[in-house]
Amino acid sequence: NKGDFCLWKFSKEGEPSWDSEFGKGRPGWHIEDTAITEKELGKQYDIHGGAIDLIFPHHEAELAQMESLSKKKPFVKYWVHSGFLNINKEKMAKSSSFITLKNALENHNPLAIRYFFISAHYRSPLDFTKESLNQAESAIKRLQEFYTKAKNSKKNIDQKIISSTKKKVLNALDDDFNTPKAMGELFSFIREANKLGYGKNSYN
Repeated sequence: NKGDFCLWKFSKEGEPSWDSEFGKGRPGWHIEDTAITEKELGKQYDIHGGAIDLIFPHHEAELAQMESLSKKKPFVKYWVHSGFLNINKEKMAKSSSFITLKNALENHNPLAIRYFFISAHYRSPLDFTKESLNQAESAIKRLQEFYTKAKNSKKNIDQKIISSTKKKVLNALDDDFNTPKAMGELFSFIREANKLGYGKNSYN
């Protein structure tokens, strides 16, 4: 509907403005991303990210603008809308305990921080707490310990188990990038491998 979003905003006193057939004003802010992506990526591309609060009106406006302009569908093949990052159960944007990635890296293993972000589905909210980072540290330690043991073991693991795990992990990632399920399959593999003995070929 033409009333859903604004293409052109009439200028107020003291605001930047340009002359147009509509009068002095400036483009609506949704046009900014549409213009940038058309220039850099073209009228159609594969993946568009952003937080869930940008779905309406921003991303819906982008979609309507570009598909109307280009007459091509779809504008984007995959929309990847992430849940909010919270700090101790409080939305980060409103939290007094704001943390930067630089600060987090000073206190935690970079691999643990990466693991923390994939430990929840990207559409789900994620709570950044000391406990969640400690859990991520433990998970990374467990993965690294298994890798070391498997690398140094003289006993190989059945390739059928390895192939089955690969298939399950890829199926999980194909299912809306379900990283928690993928990691769950990997830890199931570790438990199974531990029962049978570590193998040199575990990570082939």
